[in-house]
Amino acid sequence: MSAVMRGAGWCMRFGAAALLALAMPAAQAGKGQTLAPQRIISLLPSATETICALGACDRLVGVDEFSLDPPQVRNLPQLGKTWQPDVERIVALKPDLVLVGQVAGVIARLQAARIPYLVADATTVEQVHAVMLKMDAALKTGRAAAVWQQMQARVDAVAAAVKVSNAGAEPRVYLEVDAAMYAAGPRSFMGQLLARLGVSNIAPETGNQFMRLSPEYVLRADPDLIILAHHGSSPRKIEDRPGWQHMRAMQPDQRERRVCQLTEDESRTVTRPGPRLDEAVAIFAACLQRLHS
Repeated sequence: MSAVMRGAGWCMRFGAAALLALAMPAAQAGKGQTLAPQRIISLLPSATETICALGACDRLVGVDEFSLDPPQVRNLPQLGKTWQPDVERIVALKPDLVLVGQVAGVIARLQAARIPYLVADATTVEQVHAVMLKMDAALKTGRAAAVWQQMQARVDAVAAAVKVSNAGAEPRVYLEVDAAMYAAGPRSFMGQLLARLGVSNIAPETGNQFMRLSPEYVLRADPDLIILAHHGSSPRKIEDRPGWQHMRAMQPDQRERRVCQLTEDESRTVTRPGPRLDEAVAIFAACLQRLHS
């Protein structure tokens, strides 16, 4: 499994996310009052983006090495990988809250150091919303409802436009998130966004939100559109997979319309379960538009 997938902010065991866990009580402002965290470290790219969307970017004092958005966080100290951070440096920064994934070893070390933490990973749209609400409550920003409403309005607008252009058809889509042929399933946040666009996901409904498919499975499904949401492969490279040269999407006169290779920035946007779901759905919509070109 590549660093691209693990750095996307997912709980790679693909179970239900543990949405909030504080290792210690937050600092007290006075009787019955609790201070909002002011020195925050984020070890999840999606959480980093959410903090900034909630207007608290200036409270970040460190991030994981995959947190590259928004651009202003790139100047912060990078503290290692989501699943293997530099805990000694974290302790030295004296945070009053660390945002983490559901990684038992990392959580255990934060607990041992008596550092407050919040588990903030998600794999579905519903969990993205729940995490945003929990972070909003912990940070006391009061902005989650407005951020979510605006994002959903943009998702609705894009979805309505795409369904009109599809004219009732349901294009069959293979959404690949890793060169090892991990696909976004229908129950993942990415699969849910595709469903909003009125398409049929070739990945099975059963199983994990993200799953590894075989070349033969995709060949049999013969999707109308292939979306490559990573840079471990390319339209030319996937043609070498067994039998794929016979798929409709891989025919020389069809490949440009039916294989959508996302840029590095686009891949980060669509694979992160955070406050840019509207941008992600717009990227998927642009891929679908190519079918009508």
